[in-house]
Amino acid sequence: MSNDEGVLRVRVLGADPAHADREARELRDRLRGLAGIEARFAERKMPGPGRDGAKGALLTPEVVLLVSGGSLGLARVAIKGWVEVRKSRRVRLESGDGTVTEMTGLSRRELRELREQHQGERGESPEASG
Repeated sequence: MSNDEGVLRVRVLGADPAHADREARELRDRLRGLAGIEARFAERKMPGPGRDGAKGALLTPEVVLLVSGGSLGLARVAIKGWVEVRKSRRVRLESGDGTVTEMTGLSRRELRELREQHQGERGESPEASG
């Protein structure tokens, strides 16, 4: 990992390499929409040889994005919001200072419960927000 503290490494994990790639592209596009944020793919390493007896190269179901510029705090909030929308989403954030944060998406039931809890705290009825 680079010593640059102004770069956030975002490992987007998927069920398989194609899934991770699709998810990473969607997240990259979402982050690029934030003012001053640059998001790009890290240089991909060539897959290494598989274990003895394997039929092909070892593929890892993760893609790494490098996020820099603007407010990395804002980028973290956007990533958290993006992850929470779908249970299959998983990311690992690695800051330049060595801090690692893992985020996993929520199921629809968990998301609904959080919304209802939040609305209850604000004194709204669930029907009022649609």
